[in-house]
Amino acid sequence: MAQTIYTIGHSNLSFIDFITLIQANNINHIIDIRSIPYSRYAPWSNKSRLSELLKPFKIHYTYLGHKLGGKQQTPQDIKIQQGVTPKDVYEHSIQNLLQLSLRNTIALLCAEAKPENCHRQHDIAQTLIHADIKVLHILKNGDLMEAWKEEHLSNQPSLF
Repeated sequence: MAQTIYTIGHSNLSFIDFITLIQANNINHIIDIRSIPYSRYAPWSNKSRLSELLKPFKIHYTYLGHKLGGKQQTPQDIKIQQGVTPKDVYEHSIQNLLQLSLRNTIALLCAEAKPENCHRQHDIAQTLIHADIKVLHILKNGDLMEAWKEEHLSNQPSLF
């Protein structure tokens, strides 16, 4: 059976609707990949608040938006240690996702509701598909949409 990673966009969902979708798919770890982990439309999704809201549901929270976020960071934004490039940071973060997904059912969290408009489909899912990982997008109505391989690859680096 192929390893599976889920994604979800919180959009303007209420927390109750969000947690219902997460629980329906047996997600036990949220990986926040928003460059800016705050929302005026869904204030429950703000980084520190979401982490606390998930605890009673025994769902872990990890923030990786600074490494996997959709807003491109300049080299000045990333504190690059000697010899570490943004590509290295991305690849290391993808490896972390893969390791976490071996022990947990994870969902990558972003703000955009529609995966076709989000870096979780255009960038991260492409890297994961290339590594033979199944990626399923959880839609607002509860349906699952399998990530598709795109002919035009994004600027994100490939792992393999």
